[in-house]
Amino acid sequence: MVMKCFLTVAILACFIHHSAQAAVIYSGLQNIAIPTTFDGVYINIDNAATSTSTITGWDLNPFFGGAGIANSPSFQPARTGTANNDPLVSFAPGALISGALNFSSGYGGAGDPVSYLGTDPGQFAVGQEEYLGFRFTTDTSSGPYYGWMHVIFTNDTAGSVIKDWSYDDSGAAINIPAAAPEPGRSMFLMLGGVGVCLRRRRVAFARKS
Repeated sequence: MVMKCFLTVAILACFIHHSAQAAVIYSGLQNIAIPTTFDGVYINIDNAATSTSTITGWDLNPFFGGAGIANSPSFQPARTGTANNDPLVSFAPGALISGALNFSSGYGGAGDPVSYLGTDPGQFAVGQEEYLGFRFTTDTSSGPYYGWMHVIFTNDTAGSVIKDWSYDDSGAAINIPAAAPEPGRSMFLMLGGVGVCLRRRRVAFARKS
């Protein structure tokens, strides 16, 4: 029992140590449905809180299934220009989100409610998985940080969701992932990391002995 407790503590300590060094913050899978109403859904990027009415610290407010989007000063989506109502830009997997993109300031909207929806390059294809880039400041005024958000927008119909998001809390640019990791591979890598951690601890313990 003592050995099991020791191993559990060692594994947790290893994960905590590596987590503390991580610069990329990932929301986890959220799948936040976007209502087809004018109220839409308010989202706080810091804590993933959502509401159909205004909440403290809200960052993004998509509505009409994604055919309309409002943003607070703390959350600036990448746009075709620097005006606070210029169309949002869709990014492909692998794209780099950085300060070289166009961002606005203050409260913003999406201009013409459907100007960023369509089949042209840089537009969000209705009903398809796409990515938007953003510049973000936390509720405690840390940042700005750069991130991506995985979305499906519709033109005022059901099926629109905010799937997940990520940002780099070091302020560095961030790449949109080329593909989601396979569950089996993720588990393999995690177990491999645990093995390395425990092996290093055994070596260190042996040297002390």
